[in-house]
Amino acid sequence: MLRKGDIMGRTNTKKMVQGAMIAAIFGALSLFNTYTGSMFDVLICYVMSVPLVWYGYTYSLKDNIIVCVVSMFVIAMMGLPFFVISSIESCLAGLFIGEALKRKAKKETILFGTLAVTFLNNILIYEVFSGLLGVDLIAEMRDMYITMIQPISALSNRISLEFFIALAPLFLLMVSVMEMYVIVLMCQIILMRLNIQFPGSFHIANMHLSKPVGLILSIGLVVSYGLVKFGYVDSIYLTYLYTICVVVLALQGLAFLSWLLIVKEKAKFMIFVLLGLFIPMVNTFYVVIGIVDIFSDLRENILYNRHSND
Repeated sequence: MLRKGDIMGRTNTKKMVQGAMIAAIFGALSLFNTYTGSMFDVLICYVMSVPLVWYGYTYSLKDNIIVCVVSMFVIAMMGLPFFVISSIESCLAGLFIGEALKRKAKKETILFGTLAVTFLNNILIYEVFSGLLGVDLIAEMRDMYITMIQPISALSNRISLEFFIALAPLFLLMVSVMEMYVIVLMCQIILMRLNIQFPGSFHIANMHLSKPVGLILSIGLVVSYGLVKFGYVDSIYLTYLYTICVVVLALQGLAFLSWLLIVKEKAKFMIFVLLGLFIPMVNTFYVVIGIVDIFSDLRENILYNRHSND
């Protein structure tokens, strides 16, 4: 019969072996990234968060911190500078999400906490270590602007280069939101197969803003657009407000269309709906759909009609 000390010893050994395996895998991924010329560095960093979330959920926060420190040490010895900095995001996200799941945190807590991690990582890349990494956010936005106006030259009359570059902080925030969503969704897809429970689904189709939030966004959209359009106030902060309101409401419209495709069993067309988010006139239509979805019972009516027909 095994004694308590023997059981604890085996548990500690298992914990150490699993932690060492994670660090070794990260080292191998770092070498792979180096030999492939950093072609997959971002994708690899997203994947690296998953085992750390599992380890943090299974063991204590202290154990996960030790594994993260050892993993970062291994990566720093083998990886390129950009990959090393990006790996900080993986470790911090793994620490936070693993502990949040263990404490049964709310969905909103996980999303905003992970967003703080991804935004911090982008600040490190584009501001703190930009010289070391050879990253120039302004130059990248200038190239993006040129690429954007080439097919639609009329945009240059509405959006100047100086104005577009002034949106750099908002650009970092949006990139951070996309990274946050990819990391959380990837963790959920993989770890739920290991019987790790998440507080609800993070699929975009399940996004449904409350009416108070929708009202705030709608008012912010109308007020910021009106003040800038009619020349009452010319402030970059109003532009930030307008852009944030448009993006969030457009995402709500995207969520409804994704939900509708799933209900209609046409999920394979979801990629086309996603692409529509980046087409100027189409994304405006998404904003309208998002507002209607928030303030109406459109989803309930569609489900009701579907069940009635069945």
